[in-house]
Amino acid sequence: MSVYFFLQGSRPSDLKKGSEHKYSSPLKPCPDSPNCIHHAVEYRTTPEKLFKETLTALESMNPEDLEKDSQSFQINSVFRIRLFGFKDDLKAVISKKGDLSILFIRSSSREGYSDLGVNRRRVKKLIKRLSHLNSYSNKP
Repeated sequence: MSVYFFLQGSRPSDLKKGSEHKYSSPLKPCPDSPNCIHHAVEYRTTPEKLFKETLTALESMNPEDLEKDSQSFQINSVFRIRLFGFKDDLKAVISKKGDLSILFIRSSSREGYSDLGVNRRRVKKLIKRLSHLNSYSNKP
């Protein structure tokens, strides 16, 4: 029975709802399949600082590939699932809205229908690594 729950992956309620629909995201929406997560978090900091901290956090997560554009505050990274060798893409874009910086995150599998919650856990891990910035809302 516990194996069944493990193979289900994370539940959609693992990340709180809210700002992911409050702002128009620069990232494409996720398909209906459970192998993608699209989330947004507000921070009371500058886009430059949030970009730098997000880059540091993603680098510490050991992506296979990472491309950054400090002018447009965009980061594209690729993660490989060790057991099966599948690749997942994580894109992060930072936008400024008033006195807030919004971190938009989209993590998705390139193949398959289910990812067993891997992308959701990856996004939660990234947000946790940025918790020292005291997010304004949407803490996991």
